Amino acid sequence: MDIYLVGGAVRDSLLDLPVTERDYVVVGATEQEMLDAGYRTVGKDFPVFLHPETQEEYALARTERKTSPGHTGFVCYASPEVTLEEDLLRRDLTINAIARSGSGELKDPLGGQADIASKSLRHVSDAFIEDPLRVLRVARFYSRFYHLGFTVHPDTTALIVKMVNEGQIAELTAERIHGELDKALNTKDPAVFFDYLRLVGAHEFLWPEITKDDIDNLRRLSSTTIPSAQIETCFAGLTMNLDITRLTNLCQRLKCSNNRTETSGLVAKFFEKWILLNELDAEEIILLLQQTDAFRKRARFDAFNEICANISNDKTLPASWCHLLDLVSNVRASDIDTGETGPALGKTIRETQTKLVKAAISFNE
Repeated sequence: MDIYLVGGAVRDSLLDLPVTERDYVVVGATEQEMLDAGYRTVGKDFPVFLHPETQEEYALARTERKTSPGHTGFVCYASPEVTLEEDLLRRDLTINAIARSGSGELKDPLGGQADIASKSLRHVSDAFIEDPLRVLRVARFYSRFYHLGFTVHPDTTALIVKMVNEGQIAELTAERIHGELDKALNTKDPAVFFDYLRLVGAHEFLWPEITKDDIDNLRRLSSTTIPSAQIETCFAGLTMNLDITRLTNLCQRLKCSNNRTETSGLVAKFFEKWILLNELDAEEIILLLQQTDAFRKRARFDAFNEICANISNDKTLPASWCHLLDLVSNVRASDIDTGETGPALGKTIRETQTKLVKAAISFNE
């Protein structure tokens, strides 16, 4: 039994980047031998095991063969006879097909180190076309390593264009697309992900609502420091100029969470008002709080507030909005002793809130 560290951990260590996850491939072992050694099986489609102490993933060396459309249409063959080279050959990019032995020796039969040196994202083999998700993965790696000077090899781009023209992107499920999208939005240059997919024509299937101007807006946003909520901020920034119908259609097709759909919708509708806080009167401030349902859904408003702060790069407005919301939220019907009920009571509450906001913004002036 020989064990090798593989994939992203080897690649990132060679790039002097932090290694966050470690995956291993085991050559020359059977499933029973792994179980006898204390490993716990977790793989459904092929033999993957968790180390009994570190809980890191160890997969038996395997080959894959495409037999039908879709990401489940693969036949995997794991056996002690499968070599390390055969296992590496099924991977997507050469930079992801480097292994390191327990003694530290690098195994690189496909030229991954040379491609790291030349900063090239190059497919391992023509079997690349068997999984259309690799189109998005290449775009995502491009966005992740763009600041290091990486480019996509012309032969790989040509292969991807062929896949797109053949309609293979249509095989992808919303869940797989969404997964790659979120990973791309969490990179240093997320706009590059959308640029590349637009270049190869995949955007027409994935997100026809997104225009070049929307991507440029994301580029401007991601060039600033986003202290928190990067993924949600980038998605909202990317879609903030869409009308609500197109934004809703996009989110439904990608099966976005209700929280993302609703929060991005608030940004698209109300960011321009939010940023003008210091120019709004008391009635306009309370109206925005009502329109965003801030009184009933405070957590969602806080998320909206944070995203708007990241988009605008304004450090003062979020606290001001929170202060005003806290101020008017403290007005309770039980505190108003007028004997009114129904709409009349609601009007009195609104008048009380308006007076509080007027006093607060007058004091700040």
